[in-house]
Amino acid sequence: MGAVCARCNEVKKGNGEGKPPALPMHPDEDSDANASSEADNSEVAASSDEEENQEDYKQSVEQILKSTGKNLKRGKTMAMKEAISTAKKYGLDGSKITEAQRQLDEHVKQQRREECEREVEAFFNSPAAADIALTEKMVSKATEADVSAKTLQKLQEKFEVLLLCRSLEADEVKLAREALKQSCRDFVFAATQGGGRPVTLLNLEDGSQEQAIITLDPPLRNLLVIGDITDVETVRIVPVRSLSAVLGKDEKKVSLNSHFKALDPDERECSVVVRYSINKTPGMFCFLEPTEVRRDRLIEGVVILAVSCS
Repeated sequence: MGAVCARCNEVKKGNGEGKPPALPMHPDEDSDANASSEADNSEVAASSDEEENQEDYKQSVEQILKSTGKNLKRGKTMAMKEAISTAKKYGLDGSKITEAQRQLDEHVKQQRREECEREVEAFFNSPAAADIALTEKMVSKATEADVSAKTLQKLQEKFEVLLLCRSLEADEVKLAREALKQSCRDFVFAATQGGGRPVTLLNLEDGSQEQAIITLDPPLRNLLVIGDITDVETVRIVPVRSLSAVLGKDEKKVSLNSHFKALDPDERECSVVVRYSINKTPGMFCFLEPTEVRRDRLIEGVVILAVSCS
């Protein structure tokens, strides 16, 4: 019995302890744990330093973006592009990137404008300026480059002059002839029907303006300019075949006249000088038309009529 009880006590004692005793930690394992803890702390510190360095770098990039934008000039375009690219990479404020991009675009546009301005200047000093097709291309290029209004106007005027002075195509010649013939018919009809064609006659001696009419005698040999129809002395009769007509500003004697200079710009622009000759003695009328269209039709009518009667 005593031996059995002793064994029971050993079992109970063993069961009372529950878990087996813990084994002591090996010295190497303790060192590894400490090292792991130190590594974790080192990584946290490194991450914090990296974040600080990245923030410093972003600020540096932002400063470069500002300084490059303020000092943009020829040769700095690529540097600005790189600065913008870097700013996007590091997530700088979008509004600052947008402003930098705007500055770059304006700089590039200004460069293109200045280059085109120089090209236009060289173009005017070259034989190419007499070519219609090349001038038209230059007008398009200057428009796209957004050159100054003065430069573009100069180009456009040159192009228009070239078009006006070019040789007409066969169909254009035919149309022009028909138009001139019609102007002559209209002039003759107006001068022979309904009392004549009304005009304003400028007196170059005293600057006075007189309402008059132009008529033609039935054989179309003489042109009559009638001022006051109650006074026969105001009727001027000149041979049709001696007539010619030009713009008032293109007649030197008229353009230098003080009374002509005193006219309004529109009146001078719409003036017509009709030259004539009586017994080899030259003379002229200066008419003031209300519009440029009527001015041109009068010139065409007089010139074609004179050629037809020669």
